[in-house]
Amino acid sequence: MLRRLLTAACAVVLPLSVLPGSAAMRAAPVAPPAGAISSGVQFLANLPELQTAISIDFLGTTMFASTVTGIYAYDVTDPATPKLVGALPQYIWENEDVQIDQKRKLLFLSRDPRGFTSPATTAFPYGAVQVIDISNPTAMVQLSMTLLPSGHTTSCVDGCNYTWTAGPATGQTQPSDWGGRPVFALDMRDPAHPVQCPHPIDEHRNDGKTDYTHDVQVDSAGIAWVSGSGGIRGYWVNGTHRNAQTGQVQKATGCDPVPYAGGGTDLGQLTTVGGVMHNSLHPAWNKKVLLATEEVTVTNCAKSGKFATYSLDGSYGGAGFRSTPAHRFRLKVLDTWTPEHQPGSTGCDSAHYFSDRGDGITANAFYTQGTRFLDVRDPKHITQVAYYRPNDANTWAAYWRPGGYVFVADFGRGVDILKVTLGKHGKAVSAPGLPARSLVNLPSRDFGWMCQVPLSVAATRPELVARR
Repeated sequence: MLRRLLTAACAVVLPLSVLPGSAAMRAAPVAPPAGAISSGVQFLANLPELQTAISIDFLGTTMFASTVTGIYAYDVTDPATPKLVGALPQYIWENEDVQIDQKRKLLFLSRDPRGFTSPATTAFPYGAVQVIDISNPTAMVQLSMTLLPSGHTTSCVDGCNYTWTAGPATGQTQPSDWGGRPVFALDMRDPAHPVQCPHPIDEHRNDGKTDYTHDVQVDSAGIAWVSGSGGIRGYWVNGTHRNAQTGQVQKATGCDPVPYAGGGTDLGQLTTVGGVMHNSLHPAWNKKVLLATEEVTVTNCAKSGKFATYSLDGSYGGAGFRSTPAHRFRLKVLDTWTPEHQPGSTGCDSAHYFSDRGDGITANAFYTQGTRFLDVRDPKHITQVAYYRPNDANTWAAYWRPGGYVFVADFGRGVDILKVTLGKHGKAVSAPGLPARSLVNLPSRDFGWMCQVPLSVAATRPELVARR
């Protein structure tokens, strides 16, 4: 009955007022927004109808944007003139890292058990994973929906044969000694009939305590890196490998992964202001390091979340999987970066999602500080090389695409499309000052205000503020 009720609720078509309208058919604006745009960054287009954009993924030259009001597909063959081709309207929270199976043309949508609130205010304690057939973007079709004890991000592992879903605790349906939810996996080899794996993944992650897992990123070798409270740990999900924790050789699957490396961090620990290791990247160009973001969204700049580089040295023997309060293991921090005290900054803001061009030039979202392009090829010295920061920025994620294009998901502005031209030896640049602006930034019970909302949005969308 719960499955049928949830499926029916998500199938309701929303009022036309929430759908992208004539704005999607207008010529893309050519004037850049007021604010700061460095040399090497060209503003191409803005899609304001995608306000509340949270995450983006691509299938060929089709962009799929996940927003509070649904999934929208755009033809971006010419990034300067994107064209709406399809929509699957429904209220979504939060699907913060939407992912696509490139071979089977499937989109995985992660539904948070908190709905639009945090902590939970309803008696419905489930998250869900929806599988959407996007082979025809003009007529997207849901294949299945599976209830899970968690939901916030859903990631492909083992080539999307499995999905790993992470998300926060709701105070319900979990053991009392857990600080948050571990990963819950689904066997997706039959996407119309997913099968839940028999046990959670990445338990005991925070010095032996099962705690909040936030997101999963898979590297070029297929290793799945899980970020959350306490640190970042990597797992083999296929093939036969030595288990770093036990020393035994065993077969890895998406339901029974094999520990590889990684471990605790001093960033991302729960404090009085809250914080979590948000997402990470294990780059192919330097496999001895991890790039990662800590999300802590507070007005105290000294405690605001940072972008960081870590060394994996010392973690390959499984120390990060055996860490306890009495015998803690921590990854070595190589460098950190934050907009605070950077030329042109008026304060600080937390790090959020980022992507790598493929050579160590990253596009990093910093909420009100916009998108910062950072050179991390020397992981001990992170350097800013360009920036895009509208005065009204509330940037959640930035995505590199072939040809030097960057697609920016901004919760207030919608989606901005940029052309970024940076050479192999970019020179550091600085941003001019950003006018002060008010934000709703109220602490939640567990992790602080994890996703900021401008007061201008809050005034017209009070239901979004109620989620704290």
